[in-house]
Amino acid sequence: MTVASLRTLWQRAVPVMREALLARNAEGERPFWMLGEVPVLTLVVLVGGLLVSPQDPLFTHASVPWSWVAPVLLALRYGVLSGLASMALLLAAWALLMPAAEPLPAQVFIGGLLLTMVCGEFSGSWRGRVDRLAEANSYLEDRIERVTGRLFTVQRSHDLLQQELLQRPTTLRHSLDGLERRALVAEQSVATAAQAFLDHLAASCQLEDAQVIAYDEQAGRPGAVLAQLGEATAVEFDDPLVQYALSREGLAHVQVGLPDGPLSTRYLVVAPLRIGRQQLPALLVVARMPFLALHDETLQMIAVLCSAFSSAAQVSEAVAAVLAQVGHCPLRLAEELGRLDRIAREHAIVSQLVLLRFDDPARSEEQVNMAQRRARAPDVNWAFADEAGRHRLLTLMPLASAAAVEGYLARFTEMVVGRYRAEVAAPSLAGLNIGVRVLTLGGERPLGEALRLLIADEETT
Repeated sequence: MTVASLRTLWQRAVPVMREALLARNAEGERPFWMLGEVPVLTLVVLVGGLLVSPQDPLFTHASVPWSWVAPVLLALRYGVLSGLASMALLLAAWALLMPAAEPLPAQVFIGGLLLTMVCGEFSGSWRGRVDRLAEANSYLEDRIERVTGRLFTVQRSHDLLQQELLQRPTTLRHSLDGLERRALVAEQSVATAAQAFLDHLAASCQLEDAQVIAYDEQAGRPGAVLAQLGEATAVEFDDPLVQYALSREGLAHVQVGLPDGPLSTRYLVVAPLRIGRQQLPALLVVARMPFLALHDETLQMIAVLCSAFSSAAQVSEAVAAVLAQVGHCPLRLAEELGRLDRIAREHAIVSQLVLLRFDDPARSEEQVNMAQRRARAPDVNWAFADEAGRHRLLTLMPLASAAAVEGYLARFTEMVVGRYRAEVAAPSLAGLNIGVRVLTLGGERPLGEALRLLIADEETT
């Protein structure tokens, strides 16, 4: 192979590699400075070779070809394309630095090329594994955070029920679920959702005079009044407490210690909100509430309710699609289904849905309780009855493979067979009139349609 042929090959390869590297950078897969690191690191190796061995700067005749260090490191760091680009630079350097009469050491360059490709494939494989693990850990951390918030809501609900059982016949958790579900309904106006939220907040925190107003974030001006309770007075948008809440993007109350003192504001509590799937920015402004109700627990309750109501605006379209297909599906289950279905489609980390059908009216209720006790800690259960009144149990198993489903069914089968061994002739799930259906998330059908077909006991694949 002559120097002229090498130069021709180099002129053809450089534009192709450059376009591939720029394309990967545009997709966000590699940092932009990688385009400079490839030639710089290769040049450093070449300069070192010239200083150490001027007669053989690429170490093609040495026992160890030290010039491979640059393409191998680049392949391990950035992938196959970077390593190949470095090898191409080394090949061009050999053609420029070595005499024309010296033959090309094909075995040296082919060996370096193969080693670079192996290192690049190894790097890409492990990068994919790390990305999948990071996505799974991100989901688990997000779920822990949401479960912690729900635990606090349940605890406060229990305390409020003990104190004011006659005044509040329904639990705070059920009321909060109803508010979140109404906030997701597409045909409901923003004003209706805001008024429902304000009414619930007034009943939970003893508000007497409060408003929910829209505001323009870019212009910094107040908008229309979306909901009100008590006297209808215009909100003073330049009030110190209002400006303080907007600046810190969180709940502010009269006890925060304003620079001009508490008498400089006419409001007690101000909190920013996001209403509806339009994510309309709004402000909750509380002007009057009982003196004994203005304490840390009430302020904390207002903050939790505002955060929970605003989070309904961040729910993905998949949740609305699930509720459109299966209207009686619990909101918590729809949220988990939307997140896990996205993870399954984007990162191939599957989750499972297991539907148990209990067709024996005399034993179905007990069997549902037994199945729920055999579920894993991260699983989400939904017990319901179909149109014929037969009990059903839907279990969502996050980040679980088919082996996890087999383990769950094996544990449940062992328990139920041991319980009814003396009462039935064929102690098995089929003998006890218990049917099983399994759906793997991330399939070809849309999530809402697949869930509806699973519950209706129709074909889902």
